[in-house]
Amino acid sequence: MSSVRDRLTIVTPDIEKIMKIGGAAGLALGVLHKGEPVYQANFGFRDIEKKLPPDADTIFACCSLMKALTSATIGLLVEENKVQWDALVMDVLPEFRTKEDVLHTQTTVADLLSHRTGMAWADNLYISTNNNVLISAEDSLKYLSHQEALLPFRGQFSYNNLGYEIAGHIISKLTGSYWSDLLHSEILDPLGLKRTLTKPPAAGVDNVAVAHTFLDDGTPYPIGPVQAGKDLFGGPSGGLRSSVNDLLKLYRSFLVAFNDQFKTGNTATEGSPLKQVRHLMSAKVPVNPPTRTETSYGYGWARVQLPATKGDIGCNPPLMLDGMPVVGKGIPSQLVLYHQGSLPGALTAVMLVPETETAIVVLTNSLALNDVPDWVGQLVLEAILDVPKDQRNDYVKATETSRATTEKWYATTTEELFREKKNDTSPRDLKEYVGTYWDPAHVFKIVVTEDSGKLYWAFQGLDSERFILNHYEDDVFTWIQTRNELVKRGRWVGQGPDFWKAEFRADKDGYIKKLFWVHGIGVSAVEHTKD
Repeated sequence: MSSVRDRLTIVTPDIEKIMKIGGAAGLALGVLHKGEPVYQANFGFRDIEKKLPPDADTIFACCSLMKALTSATIGLLVEENKVQWDALVMDVLPEFRTKEDVLHTQTTVADLLSHRTGMAWADNLYISTNNNVLISAEDSLKYLSHQEALLPFRGQFSYNNLGYEIAGHIISKLTGSYWSDLLHSEILDPLGLKRTLTKPPAAGVDNVAVAHTFLDDGTPYPIGPVQAGKDLFGGPSGGLRSSVNDLLKLYRSFLVAFNDQFKTGNTATEGSPLKQVRHLMSAKVPVNPPTRTETSYGYGWARVQLPATKGDIGCNPPLMLDGMPVVGKGIPSQLVLYHQGSLPGALTAVMLVPETETAIVVLTNSLALNDVPDWVGQLVLEAILDVPKDQRNDYVKATETSRATTEKWYATTTEELFREKKNDTSPRDLKEYVGTYWDPAHVFKIVVTEDSGKLYWAFQGLDSERFILNHYEDDVFTWIQTRNELVKRGRWVGQGPDFWKAEFRADKDGYIKKLFWVHGIGVSAVEHTKD
């Protein structure tokens, strides 16, 4: 049998093909096996303009890989008996008061961390153009308290960053300090993770990957850095920055604690800063049932029992119209714990195999035409597990298939958008739409202006968030642009037609007083009221 290193060397050309097809400016890969580093490889550039390659110490935005650490920080507080997993949020954080009775009176800490509240999500509001964070720290709890119940409470897994924002407030409430202080002092520092951050790197920090996006023709385009965590909002859910070397140390600690605490039944492991790992990494809610083998989510970790499809936390499943490939065919079943991260300018993936003390870390500095780290990670996983060659998936082909779906997004969305458009309608005098419109929490505003006979809106009134509104029908406008135009401004692209509509409504006297916008898939149109 060939060694793990030999098997990974053989798939290197496929990694390079996946990067070229899917789009990744730079990629850093690291692998642990039997608890020891066995393979590292770096591809492309951390900074294309300066032609600087990445290495194992390059700091990448890791996005939602943060969730495992926010959960682990809660685990420290549970271990100290300062909170319990089943504690009601209203008892721990009375400041969180939703208008939805069930969410307010029944939501527990466990519900937040396992994505089973059914609460509305709002990623497109607080992570916006060029990685702008549009909700401030002082407004975050007010904003969170105005979220509605979108799906049945505890009825399903529904990935939601806002639950982790609330968890961050709980940590601050219980510790009396900034939400990440305990994480740094009790987990990151003891492990010696000197290149791991929960805020944007300060000026002068060296070897930091530059964020990129990719145009339709595969050309990379630099955008602003990830800002999540700069001022609390977005930090507990997606504010992690780290390197391959640091993350391999971190995930080795998770693997050791996982195996020890499940074997002994203890909540702590000698020499490890991680507590309550059996709770952190055990199943709490099914993911996309029914499935033949386990697919579930714990606290900051997804679980899958191979053979099965994986990648549910990332961007590829909606791009694979015939379904994701089944991983791990032709070998004994194994448990894999994993997570993925994604923000404009960054895609990441981690996969753990506790049985063999294996960890795979894939970091990139691009939000491109598909989820490159997911495909690379699955390719590497099948090589490490030595899946028979005739049973392995063709991940280069999967990359081509998912890219093709992305390339069709603008044509597909505009076709659907205009299919039901009413013809021969005209807008009012554009000045009638002008004004400042506030959401129900009076936290998020949309400023509508008229300039040289054209209508614009700007999220939070910012020039960087200003987009032209083109008349659609009656008092409805659209702000859709080509994918290239949008990604050059660092916007996440892939939303359906309703997202791109702005609907104004008049009061009983005929004056425009309301603006409705569907800011996410499945979310009800939010009513914004004119000043």
